[in-house]
Amino acid sequence: MRSAVLGLGLWVLGCGTLAAARARTEPGRGANSVRIKEFRFAPAELTVAIGDTVAWTNDDALLHTTSADSGAWSSPEMREGERFTFVALRAGRFTYHCAAHPVMRAALVVRP
Repeated sequence: MRSAVLGLGLWVLGCGTLAAARARTEPGRGANSVRIKEFRFAPAELTVAIGDTVAWTNDDALLHTTSADSGAWSSPEMREGERFTFVALRAGRFTYHCAAHPVMRAALVVRP
């Protein structure tokens, strides 16, 4: 019984990992970038179309993340020069922040 439960847990974990990897790497129709510099996301608001890829690049010496307030995406901590990409699959206005520095806020607008 214990091995069956353990197997199910690994399967669920594996599915979540695969979904997260796919969300970060599937190519979108258009590429858009957000720079993280001096404790700011630039631009502070970005408008994209469904299917577009958004890439956040950390240009600061400190660790930063990009985390949607709605939970639509959450990056791991990024070191200077690292990048996180996300494919916008749902229309809406998504506010987001840096988990390490909650005063850093911005918005992603996804249009149909």
